[in-house]
Amino acid sequence: MVAQQRRIVVVGAGSGIGAATATHFHERGDHVLAVDLNANDTPASQHEQCDLRDAGEIAALLGRIGADWDALAYVAGVPGTAPVADVLGVNYLGMRLFTIGMLPLLRQGGAIVTVASVAALGWEQRINDLAGLLAAGDADTVAQWQATQDPAYPVYSTSKQASIIFTKRLAPAAWQKFGVRVNSVSPGPTETPILTDFEASMGKEVLDSVKATIGRHAGVADIVPVIAFLASPESRWVNAQDIHVDGGFVAPLTVGPAIEL
Repeated sequence: MVAQQRRIVVVGAGSGIGAATATHFHERGDHVLAVDLNANDTPASQHEQCDLRDAGEIAALLGRIGADWDALAYVAGVPGTAPVADVLGVNYLGMRLFTIGMLPLLRQGGAIVTVASVAALGWEQRINDLAGLLAAGDADTVAQWQATQDPAYPVYSTSKQASIIFTKRLAPAAWQKFGVRVNSVSPGPTETPILTDFEASMGKEVLDSVKATIGRHAGVADIVPVIAFLASPESRWVNAQDIHVDGGFVAPLTVGPAIEL
C-alpha cells in the first residue's frame, strides 16, 4: 500500500540535517518544498531561497507558497562562530517568524518541528533571564536585548534555549486555534558540515569528551527519523515537547551519575 503523499516544508534544506530531512520525505514520495539561503541540489519537489535574517523575505516567501501544507520542519541554524545577530536572527527570530507565519498555511492535524540543541541545557533556569528576548518580535529589539547581556554567555545556547521555550509556549495556542502540534528536537553533536564550527565555538575537547562517553557522534540518519515521527500523524498526541536525540549523553548531567552495571 502506497502511503498518501503529504506536503512538507523543510527550512535549512541545503545541507546537514535539513538536507537529510528533505531527502527523507522526498524519497517516501512526499511533496517537499526545500528552503535555504543558497541554491542547492537537495532532492525536492520545489526549491525556494530565503534569507531567514530578513523578516521581509520570510513574509514574501510565506505569501507565495500557498496553503494546505502538512508539516514544517525548521532545521535551519548557524553555529556560535557566526556573528551574534545572525545566530539570534536565524536560530531564534527567523524560526519564530516562520513558524507563526506557517500556522494558517498548515492543514488541521499538521505539525511543526523545530531543531534546537542539547546546547540549550539549563533553559528551565533561564526563562526569566530570556523574557526580553522572548518578547522581541523584530531584529532591532533582539539586538537591543542582546546588547544588555553578558557577552561571555554563549549566544548559540541562548538562541536554542529561547527556541525551546518559544516552542513550548506556542504549542497550546497552535493546537487550540489551528489543530497543529508544535515540538522541537534537540540533537547532540552530529556529523554535519558545521561540526568543525561547533568544535571552534564550544571547544574540540568538549565534543571529543561527548564522543568518548557515548562512543560516537550522531549521524544525520540518527536525527531525521525523530523529526519525521514528530511531523507525522503517528505522533498525534505529542505536543509542546523537546526531544533529546543525543545517545543519552545529557541524562547523567541532569539526574546524576549513570547506574553501574
